[in-house]
Formats: sequence, structure tokens, C-alpha cells
Amino acid sequence: MMSPLNDAATAEAGTPNPIWRRIRPWWLLTLVALDYFILVLHRKLVFYVQIPLSEELSLSKTQVGILDTGFLIPYSLAQLFVSYLGDRYRRRSVLLCSLSASVVALAAMGFVQDFSQLLLLRIVLGFAQAASVPAIAGVLADCFTPKSRSTAIGIYNLSLNMGYIVAGKWGGAFADMDAVQFGSTELSGWRMSMLFFALAGALILLLLFFFLSEPERTGRDTSRGLGAEGGSLWATIKSVFSVRSYVALTVVFLLFCIITNAHDAFLARYFVEDFGMTNEQAGQFSTLWMRPASIVGLILGGLLADWWARHWRAGRLLVQLIGIVVWIPALYLVGTSSSTAVLAGSMVVIGLGMGFYIVNIWTSAFDVVDPAARSTAVGFFNVVGIGASPSATVVGYLSDTEILNFSQSLAGLSLLAVAITVLILLTIVFLLPRDYRGPLADEEALADVS
Repeated sequence: MMSPLNDAATAEAGTPNPIWRRIRPWWLLTLVALDYFILVLHRKLVFYVQIPLSEELSLSKTQVGILDTGFLIPYSLAQLFVSYLGDRYRRRSVLLCSLSASVVALAAMGFVQDFSQLLLLRIVLGFAQAASVPAIAGVLADCFTPKSRSTAIGIYNLSLNMGYIVAGKWGGAFADMDAVQFGSTELSGWRMSMLFFALAGALILLLLFFFLSEPERTGRDTSRGLGAEGGSLWATIKSVFSVRSYVALTVVFLLFCIITNAHDAFLARYFVEDFGMTNEQAGQFSTLWMRPASIVGLILGGLLADWWARHWRAGRLLVQLIGIVVWIPALYLVGTSSSTAVLAGSMVVIGLGMGFYIVNIWTSAFDVVDPAARSTAVGFFNVVGIGASPSATVVGYLSDTEILNFSQSLAGLSLLAVAITVLILLTIVFLLPRDYRGPLADEEALADVS
């Protein structure tokens, strides 16, 4: 049972050991990164085993797209409420409950018999995972100061890319396996992948249960905004959406999700159908170039953003802008080139740009919202992201009806990158000067007083 924010058990105030005080934030970062790695793997695995899964369950490409929508809609809608839990209750309890439900849902997917059962469990998985990311965001914001926050979040997001790499490489390997006989029960390779990675999640759950502790709350001001204890659900939501820069950032995130959802759902299948790769080869090729490059982008983008943010209010947004600008030609080439060398290079660029953008999603929001609404702000990114949930379904439908093939749809996503670029520029020039409340605002206030 979750305890309220002011429960003495949540405090874990200063420890007498100064070495542990320095190490503890990085230890907590490692634990929540492992949690997120498993969550990403659970939610994306189905797309790297989709061809044998589709053959066994007789699924169309449109139905595969619906599986993505079936996860995203409950995942996003639930955050209308569950993101608030991270601002008011112990994040440890929230994370343990969320991962437990994710493990059970994925294990059950290994035994489905038709599309309706699989879709129902994808919906359950969406609800199960909804509370995790906002709670993790609150943990990291409390563990690290603005001077190192983007760097820490960049390191944390390595788990996102590792989740894709493992799902792509070993999910595809499971998909290519022959069926395995267990007594009178025969399990195909894609079913084995669901059970194997559910077990991996259960092991991480045990690790979190024994070693994850609750960090102190930081940055809250008793005389300003929502105060040290936070506000009601409605007051917290109102506080977040009264900030125009935050609203603009959510629109940017929506467009970003439309692009990534379409890529996640069908990029590997595109390589199978158009380039004749096996499931394992396609899963590896669609992640091998992009995801390690994204890891580099996360680290470089985090370091650059932390450095620029010490000198310019728009430092974090400028790093995001660079990341999206390079997407424009790269996205187009992924959908139009027939050269695997050009495809690999384009995916490296996409990965770098993705890292630059992702590492600053939370920190850009933290620079403009009340510290007592951090988890809610992160949660509502995903609520707004519900608008991207039909993107995979639309791409699958366009392919089924032969209106647009996969290559044309993937190339067209470059137009959305242009729209994102324009929105970030408008935010930097017109909205951020009024809304900024990051560390430079305090320094400027002190300078004015002196």
C-alpha cells in the first residue's frame, strides 16, 4: 500500500556516510534505469516477433498497428491520474506495482490464441506501465541538481536504447526459432520470447524490491506555487497547463511520438519485406545503427545541454533543435534509399538526433513548471502523446490498402520533423523568456537585488 508524501518513511534524510551520500543518486539511477529497460522491452517486443506471430494468429498489418494503439491509448489516458501519484506518494511503491503488472501481462501474452486476447493484454500492459515513467522522472529530479540533470537523464535513457537493441536482436532470434515441445504443449518461438522476457522482468522486480529506496523531495518552495507538500490533483494539473512553454513542448512531443511510433512498429518489417532480411537480421539492422548512435546522442546531448543551460535559458531547447533538424534529411533517406550503406548512415543520424531530443524532454519541462508538479508534467507528455497512438494503425492501413507503401510513409515523416523545428524555434523566441524558472532565473534575481 502506498504511503502519502509526508510519511516519515519516505524521508530517508541525510545519511552520516558522506561517500554513500555521493554514490546513492547514481545507485538509484541504475535501479530505475534497469526498471525502464524491462518496461521498454516488454512494450516493444511484439513488433520484433510480428511476422511469425501474424502468421500463427492470422493478423493483418492494420491489426499489428492496432496493437500499438491498444497499448498507447490506455498508457496515455491513465496518466491523467497516475502521474499525480509520483508527486504525492512513495515512488518506490508506484514502481514496484507497475512492474509487477507488466510482468504478468507479458507472460500471459505467451498463451494467447487470437487477436482479441492479444489486444486485451496490450491494453492491460498500457495501464500497467502508465505510472512508471512519471515516478522515475520525480526520482531523478530529486536525485540530481539542474547542473547535472540532463547528463543523468541521458545516462538513464541508455536503458531505452538497450531495451530496443535486446528486443530487436533477441526478440528476432526467438521469432526465427522452431517451436519447442513441453509435454503435450507446443510453444512457438515468439511465445517463448514473451515468457523469457517476463521472467527477466520478474528478476529485476526482486532487485528493486530489496534495493530501491525513496529519495528526499527537493526544490519545493513553501512560499511559492504548490508549496512543499504539493497541491490537489486539479491544482497540480492547472499549474502545469498554465505555462505556455510547457503546452508548446507537449505539441512537439506529440509530433515526435507520431514519427517514432511509426518507425517502431514497421521499420523491421520494412526491411524484411523490401530487403529480404530474416526477422533476426531485420531486428538487428533496425536497431544496430540507430540505438547505439542514440546512446552517444544521449551522453553528448546531456553534457552539451547542461553546459549551455548554465549560460543561456534556451540551452536545453537549442540542443533539441539541433537533434530534430538533422532528422529532416535522414528520415527522408530511410524511406527512399535502396542502399543499405545509406540506410545505415541515415539511421545513425536519426539515433544521434533522437538522443539530443530525448535527453532534454524532462529537463526542458523542469525549467518551466513548478517543482511540485514534475511527475505530473512528465505524465501529461504521455497523455498528450495519445494523439500519436493511431500512427502505426494508419501506416498499416495505408499499406494494406496500397495507398502508400512502407517506404513512402516513412519518407513522409520528414515533414513532421520540419513542423517540430518550427515549433521549437517559436518557443525559444516568444514563450520561454516569460515562463523560464530554471537556475538562471534565481541568479538573475540575485543580481537584480544586489
